[in-house]
Amino acid sequence: MSPDRWQKFSKNEQLKHIASEVKRASLYEEDNPALSHEILERGLNFIDLSLGDEKWGSNVRLLYLLRDILAESYVGLGKSLSNICAIF
Repeated sequence: MSPDRWQKFSKNEQLKHIASEVKRASLYEEDNPALSHEILERGLNFIDLSLGDEKWGSNVRLLYLLRDILAESYVGLGKSLSNICAIF
């Protein structure tokens, strides 16, 4: 998705898209880890697009925290995605 298109979404819509990708990735985590990683990469990309969006202002720290949590899961150092989905 292009940054211009992404930035047209509200913060709430951006979070919903990110949460959707994390949820979808969690559904494949056990049965198809490669697909789960691919979906999670898209979620991380959405976070990166949000980091470049001025509307986040001082709340950008929350995005960095979420990105760190998801990245740890991606590399196998954090909680499983199903546990992370409880956040959303």
